[in-house]
Amino acid sequence: MTYKRYRKLFNVKYQYLQTMKTRVIIKRDYGNVEIEGDSLDELVEGLESFPEWLAIIDRLVMGPEEKEDSKSLEGLIELTSEGPSVIVPRDELSSREAIGLILYAVDPQPMEPREVGRLLKISGQPSAGYGSRLSEMKREGLVVKEDNAYRLSVAGRSWVEEVGRRIRG
Repeated sequence: MTYKRYRKLFNVKYQYLQTMKTRVIIKRDYGNVEIEGDSLDELVEGLESFPEWLAIIDRLVMGPEEKEDSKSLEGLIELTSEGPSVIVPRDELSSREAIGLILYAVDPQPMEPREVGRLLKISGQPSAGYGSRLSEMKREGLVVKEDNAYRLSVAGRSWVEEVGRRIRG
């Protein structure tokens, strides 16, 4: 992922320090998170693993508030014996948004692509290109791939919550 994409996703500012180090400051609700490097290459290397660390930091700092966020999508996702099911009509959601809702329902557990496809089909939202949608979402920083499974990034969680607000009107 490029620096410009991180800057856009995480509301990032950078500054050059007198010691020739580069610092990236990411503003969060609870304060700023800073990443520092001796060169831009070192900084980009640190930023590549940053979404995973940011998810951990957010969970540790925000704790119980995050659990209440899952209630914010009540009426959009229904938990069934088969797994989470999207109950929003297909014409109101894109395939990516339906995938996001499913991943949100099982967050923080990662989910294999085959399972995502199965749950989309059960939800009445079949998508032959769900694997491609997951890859697109990974490139955009909305999901993180762990082994052969995907989970939402912090930016992805925010995006899904915005989708939920949009659908509710």
